[in-house]
Amino acid sequence: MKLTRTLAENMVYTKYEDLPKKVVLKTKRHILDILGVMFPPSSLEKACAALEEITREGEGKEESTLIGFGGKAPCWMAAFVNGSLAHPLDYDDTTDEFANHPSAHTFPAALAVAEKVGNVSGQKFITAMALGIDLNARLSAAPKGSILEDYPWVPITVFGVFSATAAAGKLLELTDQEMVNAFGIALDRASGLLESIASPDSEMRGIRDSFGNREGVLAALMAKKGISACQDSIEKLYKFFYDNDYDSSKLTSNLGSEFWVLKVGLKAWPVCRAAHTYIKAALDIATEYEVDPERIKEVLLPVGTFGKDMLFSPLEAKQSPKLSINARLSLPFIMGVVFAKRRLIIEDFFPENLKDTKVLEIAKKIKHKFDPKLLSDGAICAGEVEVRMQGGDIFQKKEDLPYGHPKNPMSDEEIIAKFKDCARYAKKVLSEEKVDQLVEKILNLENVKNIKEITQILE
Repeated sequence: MKLTRTLAENMVYTKYEDLPKKVVLKTKRHILDILGVMFPPSSLEKACAALEEITREGEGKEESTLIGFGGKAPCWMAAFVNGSLAHPLDYDDTTDEFANHPSAHTFPAALAVAEKVGNVSGQKFITAMALGIDLNARLSAAPKGSILEDYPWVPITVFGVFSATAAAGKLLELTDQEMVNAFGIALDRASGLLESIASPDSEMRGIRDSFGNREGVLAALMAKKGISACQDSIEKLYKFFYDNDYDSSKLTSNLGSEFWVLKVGLKAWPVCRAAHTYIKAALDIATEYEVDPERIKEVLLPVGTFGKDMLFSPLEAKQSPKLSINARLSLPFIMGVVFAKRRLIIEDFFPENLKDTKVLEIAKKIKHKFDPKLLSDGAICAGEVEVRMQGGDIFQKKEDLPYGHPKNPMSDEEIIAKFKDCARYAKKVLSEEKVDQLVEKILNLENVKNIKEITQILE
């Protein structure tokens, strides 16, 4: 009970003035990034379109904006639709030392509630996001062992409902007791099975964040109305899902003074983070040695358990993926694109491009060598690429840290360029002027008096 109460009180009592300047700056960049990556699925992903259609058919009070689509819906359904947009591109931010995607389960809930509440300042919104991301990252770092190998749960969804609840509750100005109750309600909604979303025929990995954002908003709203729930939800979370085998110091060490958004990385390419070190090494080889893809004999990639089980298996499905979301979790396909096109961009995963014969031919030549010493668990290991050419030439490169990692960060110019590229794909067309306005307001969010200055641009 003490642990739950401590986390709840931190959410409730931490103020904008408590955030170091570097945390404010980092949080704003993550807000810009997550909003950007949510635009393309509104026009590219039929599963997201289906959820938007279901929401409109249900009608209801027009409270919160549907990103990329335009129009509004009740706040919990806006969180549902917007949550579905966060991960289909696999382009959202990520914790690199343990598997999670914090902003995807924080921003949709926070934005939906901010619009419902009204008159939420940019400073309040930054605070809710910084605290939600901090909670999400701490929760996912606490279990001992491998959260992707030792347990059957999807950590992103199990922990995500709590960060969604926390951010929504912060903006609803819950008391500490109400926040404790909100966490208790969220515990009843924590879910997600790895075997289910990892299926080659499933689109659910892409839209997984829809549920947690909706349930987080509802948990906060229910607590605000006085509904009580278990008082030790965080303790029970680790007892049930992780056999009580966790490090509580990850949750409380320097709580309120150290903010884990500083540990979260951004993505330079729209694919699974575990592939990023390999991508950089492969791009360097392809360009530096002017590799002719037709002369490639084979490409060898040393991988850990995650790479072997998730990025190469089942091999036939990885060599010729049928769904975009699964192509993004396939090292054979990703390497096929890199060597065939010397790039990796959003359109490379359009349905028609999944059938690109040049890419698929190279994908068959991508081999892996299992190395149990390499980090697994979705944590990022060094990516080593060895290209063996017809005629005997061998090219090798190794990349230790993915681009976008906090120790290897993307520049502001690159983050803005990524945002503008993503905005081109929004179903509801955004003019260049509006896109520039969004960039300007978000990067100066602490000066925005009302978050509706941003959502009005999206309507």
